[in-house]
Amino acid sequence: MSILSWLFKKKKNDNVLAYYPDAVMVVSQSGEILYANERLLNLFRLKEDELFDMELLDMFDGGFNLVNTLTKSEDSAVIRSKLNLEEDLFFEIKASVYEDDDDKIIITIRDVSNSQKMLNKLLFEHEYLNKITRNKNTFLAKISGELTSPIHSINGFSQAILEGLGGDVNEKQEKYLKIINKNSTQLLELVNSIIEYSKLESGLCDYELKNFDFVTLMTNLFNFYKTKADEKKLILNFDLNSLAKRTMYSDENIIKQVMETLLQNALETTETGSIQVIVSHPDNEFLEISGFNIPQNLPEKSYLMVKVIDTGSGLPVKDISSIFDPYMDIDKYIAKKAVAKGLELGIVYQLVKLIKGKLWVETDSLKGSSFAFIIPIEKINI
Repeated sequence: MSILSWLFKKKKNDNVLAYYPDAVMVVSQSGEILYANERLLNLFRLKEDELFDMELLDMFDGGFNLVNTLTKSEDSAVIRSKLNLEEDLFFEIKASVYEDDDDKIIITIRDVSNSQKMLNKLLFEHEYLNKITRNKNTFLAKISGELTSPIHSINGFSQAILEGLGGDVNEKQEKYLKIINKNSTQLLELVNSIIEYSKLESGLCDYELKNFDFVTLMTNLFNFYKTKADEKKLILNFDLNSLAKRTMYSDENIIKQVMETLLQNALETTETGSIQVIVSHPDNEFLEISGFNIPQNLPEKSYLMVKVIDTGSGLPVKDISSIFDPYMDIDKYIAKKAVAKGLELGIVYQLVKLIKGKLWVETDSLKGSSFAFIIPIEKINI
């Protein structure tokens, strides 16, 4: 029983409703309007004789059916007034049963027009900005060839001239050509990253789920990056001891790209110590804590967790929340010439999301970072 119902029952009359701070209306179990306080009449801009000639459906959408539903829960609903439409009024409505000889329903209504209009405006602006972003990303994705072709030409011809295609070049010309070739290569990588991120944001990237040998993939990655780690005198270790399934069902190319980016990032930020990759199968409790909706009758070890842990420089705690968003703190990234790095991490975040997984980072400034992701690896409905 609501407080209002209790007060109404205690007083045995309608006087308590007259002084209640919200608009109040009492209706019968059939929906007939029996009473309304002055605040309700003012709220709907009605005279008392007008009110009792109405049905609830004349006042707001849903009418008595909505009220009846609200009496069975403690929920409230925001409704739009069907009266005085030029004012565009929104109300929050609650309902509870007052049990007496003739069971009645007490309805409380509060004006939330200003807050609802503000919310509608924010939602409209949010959708508008999303539409602009989608259009921008779609545009970038569709003109990818026009963006990359000239850079390919600069890169290819400068390399060809360096190799003597146009005849001998002197030392000064060779120096400038190498600068052109290096910068065009970096520019091409950056443009490709921008296009790939735009495609992911626009939902234009496809993926292919199929069975593949995960151990072979990880072995090839280890062999490749072991050489790079040895060059920096770093210890590289892949721990697959907790891996129960050799064959996975996912997109092999996406997982390979994610692992390459995380390993390369670890190599670039680690000067001494080690890089460790730990593979395991999280239990259902951990999956739920991580925000996954676990399907019923889920086979054991249907998800895979991969952690890439380094002993590098780490990240300031304040940067963790925006590390996967290349649009955040863009001035800082440009100053540090790290736009490409921000895009790479943004891309792997979107790629993991594409295959229904989650990616996060844990870090301690000056003590290293741990990038981890969880993905489903069984052919199930997720």
